[in-house]
Amino acid sequence: MDPEKVKDLLKLQEVDQEILRIKRRLKRLAQEREDLEARIRELEDEIGGLRDRHRDLISRKNEIKEAIEEEEGKLKLAEKRLMMVKKDAEYKAALREKAKHEDSILKLMVDLDEVEEEISKVEKELKERESYVQKKIKELKDEIEDLNAEEKDVKIRMGELEKKREEVKKGIDESILTVYEELKDRLEAKLVAQIEEGTCSGCGMKVPDVIFSKLIKESSIERCPNCGRYIYYKL
Repeated sequence: MDPEKVKDLLKLQEVDQEILRIKRRLKRLAQEREDLEARIRELEDEIGGLRDRHRDLISRKNEIKEAIEEEEGKLKLAEKRLMMVKKDAEYKAALREKAKHEDSILKLMVDLDEVEEEISKVEKELKERESYVQKKIKELKDEIEDLNAEEKDVKIRMGELEKKREEVKKGIDESILTVYEELKDRLEAKLVAQIEEGTCSGCGMKVPDVIFSKLIKESSIERCPNCGRYIYYKL
């Protein structure tokens, strides 16, 4: 084969290897973006969880205050009944009812204090975390924008390489190109390998003497009997 044809094949391989590198880079960029987006969701969920907790505590606080008001109303009624009863048994019963409502109010007041203390803790944590999370999310979004910009540039380069590949293919015999494409589907490493010290640099196996001699004498390109790659001696 004309050494120039071999050069075209090597040029095609060079383009394909760069395309493969770009595809891997695009895959990494997509994964990096996905990881950043997942981190943003985690931070948003964290703040959302604190806000939900705060909302639940406020709701609980309001429920307790309503319960206290209800018990205070019942206590007033019990006090009125206490002032009106005349019999000893009725008086004792009214006292018990009054004491019951007083106990309920005291317990509710304790619950209210605990809830208000918890609200203060959550509000403090929420304030601190919101400031951090907002800053962190902005940083993560900036990183995503950088990744998107890089991805755009890489895709432009991919388009250029694909055009270049079509141009290079025009100088390669169809039969050789067909085999090359079959090899590309099977192998990711180099598909056109130079003979180094009598061995295929693609798979490392020794090339039969008959093929090696032909490569030297005719400056041709052959197939490695072991791996199927195209092999050549030197240009």
